[in-house]
Amino acid sequence: MFADIDGNSIQYVSYGEGPPVVFVHGLGGAANVWHGVMQAMKQHDHCIAMDLRGHGRSQGKGKFSVDGWATDVVKLIRHLQLPAVHLVGHSMGTLVAQHIAEAEPDLVESLVLCGGISYFQPDTNEAYKQRADLVEKEGMDVLVDDWLAGAVSPQSHATQSGGVGLLRELFLRNDPAAYAKSCRALAEAPSIRRDELGMPVLMLTGAHDRSTPLAMAEELKRSIPVSRVHVLPDVGHWSPVEAPGLVAAAILDFLT
Repeated sequence: MFADIDGNSIQYVSYGEGPPVVFVHGLGGAANVWHGVMQAMKQHDHCIAMDLRGHGRSQGKGKFSVDGWATDVVKLIRHLQLPAVHLVGHSMGTLVAQHIAEAEPDLVESLVLCGGISYFQPDTNEAYKQRADLVEKEGMDVLVDDWLAGAVSPQSHATQSGGVGLLRELFLRNDPAAYAKSCRALAEAPSIRRDELGMPVLMLTGAHDRSTPLAMAEELKRSIPVSRVHVLPDVGHWSPVEAPGLVAAAILDFLT
C-alpha cells in the first residue's frame, strides 16, 4: 500500500486488528525488517510499518532529516486516522520515534527503543559523514561485508546464514545517493529532551550489540523518567531480524 506524504509516495504495510503499533526501521532498512515481529503480534494488535523516505519502496525527494522522517510518520498516522499509538523504533528509527514522542506526546501511548540511540560522539558523527562520501563514490558494495560482520551476533552468523544473506541483500538494495543522504541526516540528528518524555518506555538491547550496546540502553534509562531495559540473549544489533519472536514477546509483555 502507498500513501502520498508531501509529494513522496510512501510504502507501508498493515496487519491485524486491535491497538495500533507503529514500527519504524533504521538506517538502510525497510518496513519488512519488522515482518517477523508483526506476524507474531498481529493477533493482538494492529501492526503498521512504513518504508521511511528514501528507503525500500518509498520515494526520496527532498532533504532527509530525523525530524523530517518523524513528520512523515506522524502524517501517515493521521492519514490512517489512528488513535494514539504504541511506537516501536529500531536503531536510527529510535531517534525518529523519540522525536515524535517529544514533539507529539498525545500521539504516543508508549515507546519501545530497539537498539536505542542516545547520542553520538563527534567522532561517530564524522564516521557517518565519511561513510556517506564513500558510498557516493563507490556504491554499497564497498561497505557491505564490514557492515554485515558487526550487524548480527556470532550465533546468528553461525545458525541463521540464510537470514543473514537476506539482510546482506537488503543492505545492497539501498540506493547509494539516498543512503548517503540518510547517513548525513543521522550525523546531524537533533537533541531530544528525554527527561520530558512522560510515556512508559522499554529499551530492548541485544547482548552482542556492538552498535548500541547495553551501556547506551542504561544511559537512556537514566535520562527517561519511566523506563526499563530488557536484554535479548545471543542477539546483535538487528534483533528484529535475528530474533523476531523474542522481540515480539518482549513488546507484548510490555504492552500488557
